Amino acid sequence: MNQINLDKLLQLAPSGKADTATLKLVVAQVYQGQIQQLSGGGFGLQVPSAQGALQITLPASANITLQQLVQQASPEAIKTGQLAALQTNLPPRLPVQVQFQPLANGNIELNIQTVAKAITLNIPPEQLRQLLLAAYSAKTATTPMRSADSSISALLVTAKIPLTANNTLIQLPALAPLALSGKAQANLAQWLGVSQSSQFTVALQLKTSDKGVEPNVLQPTSQGQQPGTAMLDKPQQQALLQQLIKVFNQQPVNTAGSNHPILNAVKQLGIAPPGAYQLQLQANSSGSLAQLQLLPQKDQLQLAVLPEDSNRPLQFISRTAQNTPTTTAGAASGFLSAATVQQAWRHLLPLLPQKGDLLTALPELPEQVQQILQLVRQSQPDGSKVLTLNQLAPQLQSLLQFQPLQNNANVQTSGGTLAVAIQLLLGHLLQKPLSAAQQPANQKLLQLVNSLEPSQTSSLLRQLAGHSGALQQSQLATLDSNQSAQQNLLLQLPLQQGEHSVFSQIQLEQREADGKETGEKQTQWQLTMRFDLQQLGPLLVVAKLQQQQLQLQFYTEQTATKQLADKFLPLLKERCNMQGLIVSEADCVLGKIPETLLPRANSLLAVKV
Repeated sequence: MNQINLDKLLQLAPSGKADTATLKLVVAQVYQGQIQQLSGGGFGLQVPSAQGALQITLPASANITLQQLVQQASPEAIKTGQLAALQTNLPPRLPVQVQFQPLANGNIELNIQTVAKAITLNIPPEQLRQLLLAAYSAKTATTPMRSADSSISALLVTAKIPLTANNTLIQLPALAPLALSGKAQANLAQWLGVSQSSQFTVALQLKTSDKGVEPNVLQPTSQGQQPGTAMLDKPQQQALLQQLIKVFNQQPVNTAGSNHPILNAVKQLGIAPPGAYQLQLQANSSGSLAQLQLLPQKDQLQLAVLPEDSNRPLQFISRTAQNTPTTTAGAASGFLSAATVQQAWRHLLPLLPQKGDLLTALPELPEQVQQILQLVRQSQPDGSKVLTLNQLAPQLQSLLQFQPLQNNANVQTSGGTLAVAIQLLLGHLLQKPLSAAQQPANQKLLQLVNSLEPSQTSSLLRQLAGHSGALQQSQLATLDSNQSAQQNLLLQLPLQQGEHSVFSQIQLEQREADGKETGEKQTQWQLTMRFDLQQLGPLLVVAKLQQQQLQLQFYTEQTATKQLADKFLPLLKERCNMQGLIVSEADCVLGKIPETLLPRANSLLAVKV
């Protein structure tokens, strides 16, 4: 058997052969590179490619601008919630994205854009309170007041109280209305009975504790006194907290700017990032965990260089040039043909790993890789939630029709997102985009893929392709089983259980059952599902449906799991009866669960007689 060199396969040039003499570049294609300061004081651009590294000496007229960009992108570290520069002896390097454009006078125009990484800081509840107060005071032009307790701050605002027939709302400036609980409505009715007004002054209070930030709206007892009766319960406090975070994120603040309430609050926290950053705040519903994300502002630069400043001859290829193999009907010329990628995929598939959770975002992975894996995980159904028919049907359809090179994949489904990610990674490696790169819905994935280095792209492609191997394995098993007269469908449904991605196996079979009364053959459907419940172990469910008669049988290996199943079986029977099904049997027993529902091949050849 001939062995396949996977690394060489993933590093093929678009033509399939390495070209060491002339480097071919696609016009306006985004390439990943680095700007590095040279020993003589100038700057050079280095662009790795499958055909060899390209090095270009940049014009001396841009040295001052390039020096500023490189200094702003010097390595940073996060220490005790603050940013501190790391001292290194290496020459500074600036990661960039570059596009090449040939000019009429023979020169080459470089469109350079920086790709600095975002910085994420953990924010304690006390600092989160300061940021929210600064954002809300800037939005409503109010002045914060502080009580005797230093952990409590409040904003005196004028609230509107629109009364309805069945509900009472409180409308704070710049925030969505909040429905009041029965107790709060009683307190408010007592207050309105005194003031006879639908608009009065209340205090928006933010208090920090070990549990996080607890916002509340307090009602003043009288003019000039401290607020009195609380008007929001716990769920309303969480809703108000999310509204305040939304107010923060809706106010674009540049850290390179001048005076701003939010910027002043950020400076008081000791955060002084280099260069220009936009701020984004994220927090859970309770406010106990919060992160402040510093999004770098991308700098753009256009430079014209001479061809002789390159370390090798360059040949530019237009996207519209007819220089690729014959494409399928309707495909844009200049894109990688489906036949070429399909051939590479067939060589790649047998070498893919298929064990373990291949979508785990390990801390040592690059941030762009972690974000791509997160998008793939987010497209998978949440195993802790019950999906409606409208949510489940597209997911199952995407898995039944899954093909890594399929056209018009839907990124709202697990199968579609996986296919798009694989196509973008293949196009990035071969430096010829597939049609998926032109879809507006795929632009977020495309941006992340374009920021990867070639080695990162190859490694991530192996992971996602290995994950897709399980889907294709069930498709092949379905094709093999359908050689018989009986209908059989095998499906592996990826589910997200917390931080883990697991495959739940589903098998649907159509069988013949003997009629008890007439003796005629009747159709029986059997649905077998295997779930991995982590701490509770595997669970096997077998459901047999014949006309309106349903039999349910649960199998588990652990006693605790059996007790839970016995507890919820009566509820399941009741819901089946509400759907018009007659449950004749429903039980859970202990037993050995098979590792997989997929058929096992015991030989390399299948012999039929």
